[in-house]
Amino acid sequence: MKTKTPLSIYIHIPFCPAKCLYCDFLSFDGGEDVYEPYVDALCRHIFTSAATFANYEVVTVFFGGGTPTILSTAQLCRILDVVCSNYSMSNSVTISTEANPETVNAVYLADLRNAGFNRISFGVQSFNDKHLAAIGRLHSAKKAAEAVRQAHQAGFDDINLDLIFALPYQTVYDFEKSLDTAVKLPITHISCYALTPEEGTPLAHRNDLLDAICGEEADRAMYHLAAKKLAAAGFNHYEISNWAKDGFSCHHNIGYWTGREYMGFGLGAHSFVNNSRFCNTSNLTQYIGGHFAANNIEKIDKSEAMTEFIILGLRLTKGISPAKFAALFNENLHGKYAEKLDKLHNQGLIEINSGNIRLTKKGLDLSNTVFTEFI
Repeated sequence: MKTKTPLSIYIHIPFCPAKCLYCDFLSFDGGEDVYEPYVDALCRHIFTSAATFANYEVVTVFFGGGTPTILSTAQLCRILDVVCSNYSMSNSVTISTEANPETVNAVYLADLRNAGFNRISFGVQSFNDKHLAAIGRLHSAKKAAEAVRQAHQAGFDDINLDLIFALPYQTVYDFEKSLDTAVKLPITHISCYALTPEEGTPLAHRNDLLDAICGEEADRAMYHLAAKKLAAAGFNHYEISNWAKDGFSCHHNIGYWTGREYMGFGLGAHSFVNNSRFCNTSNLTQYIGGHFAANNIEKIDKSEAMTEFIILGLRLTKGISPAKFAALFNENLHGKYAEKLDKLHNQGLIEINSGNIRLTKKGLDLSNTVFTEFI
């Protein structure tokens, strides 16, 4: 029997109870009256696409947003049921949802776990109420910790939480306290990101908050502190911004970084299938009306595929394999990029370990400098 191609599925829920000041994702307060029509459209889109993926096996399903848990458990479970009923599912499939601590309780979490969700990711961002308020988060530090514990009690043994550092008014000591709280909770994965004031977000126009963000030195001190604290707590640093206990790396995101095909359902969701990248409409009325045609189709040529292999693969701390590069592209990585690799090696930004090319500790701090070399 021919082996089926691995596939990841992403499902976008664009609704949020409130827009965080730093958020540049496609999300908004749609109002409850639009939730059910949107779920209906999602289910139709998933169902009508199934035949295209007859030769694929789904290895991860990821509900993102927005705030997926703004929907009822019945709505989330209905969407998941359409996936499981119409696609070939791996026996070890990871089914994840993002969650806002403010939108869940013990019963809600138990219902999700009983329906087949086996991983949950909480957007905590900080365990300091002042910092949470500054960036527009609705939950408190106490509620965030409670939600994590309730998820664990509900049977989730794969729990991620997100933390953001370099928040307005945050000191290195403040961030250390958030890390200390995080590692005492029953989590298996943690993502730590530096705050980035993106153009078009409310934060980008709040000079009072921008002026309260720490400088580069404190930013890097927080990142290094995260690496030190999390390593001591038994978390492996496997990607620039991600740490996991043994066996709990995010299989869905690893797919993005290693070139696995993925199909996105929902408003504005992106896909990568058969060497083509495309996205769905970002017009809610169109999507609910059944406009599921792919937009902005871009065929990825060999040159771009090689660049993505390097840039995305170098995000992983194990680095990239020249042997895999040769197998995929029939090219010698060391030969093709000799000048760039020598330059980065001489700058102390990359190293060779067990045959793989990977970022050094300095390279992790200056990863964008490394990536730019290959663009």
